[in-house]
Amino acid sequence: MDGGILTLRAEQKELPRLEQGAGSYRASIGAICESSRFLARRMTRAISDLSQPIVELGAGFGSVTRVLPESAISIEREAQRFAYLKSTFPERSILDCCAIPFLAELTQPTVIINCIPNVNNPEFERLRASILRALKAGTVSELITYTYFPHDPFAGIFPKARRVGLELLNIPPAFVWKYSC
Repeated sequence: MDGGILTLRAEQKELPRLEQGAGSYRASIGAICESSRFLARRMTRAISDLSQPIVELGAGFGSVTRVLPESAISIEREAQRFAYLKSTFPERSILDCCAIPFLAELTQPTVIINCIPNVNNPEFERLRASILRALKAGTVSELITYTYFPHDPFAGIFPKARRVGLELLNIPPAFVWKYSC
C-alpha cells in the first residue's frame, strides 16, 4: 500500500544504522532521515529526457536510486552506504568515488540528480564549481536537486532555473529544483 506521511518513518526501519555521535546519521547526511519515496518520485518526474545518461550524486541508501532507470549511474563515497547500495542493487552501476572528479570526466550531455546536501556542507562550493565547469564543457544538460529551504543552491549557474515543487511527504519537507540550458 502506498501510504502517506505515517509511513515515512516506517520506510527508514529497513536501512542500516550508522554509529551515534559526531558521525551520526543526521550529521553525515544533513537530515533527520533518508529521502522519502515521494521526494524520489518527484525528482524523477522532473527529468525531461529519461533516455539521456543519468548520474545520481550522493546516492545514500538508495531512496532515489530505486526509482531511477536501471541505466543510471549512482555515486556514493561513504563505505557503509556504498556496500548497502551494491548489495541492494547488484544490477546497477554503483561507484565508490567523489562526485567532483567524476563530473570532470563526463564526456557527453548528462542529467545530474544531486542528493548531496548543500547547507552546512564544507565541500558544497567545490561541487557547485565542478558542476559549473561541466556545464561550460557541455556535459551537464540538466540538474535536479532538492533543498530543505526555499533558497536556490545553484543560483547564477544555469540559464534556466526553477523550483518545480515542494514535497510535503518528506521529513523534513523538501523543495525540488530543476536547472537546464
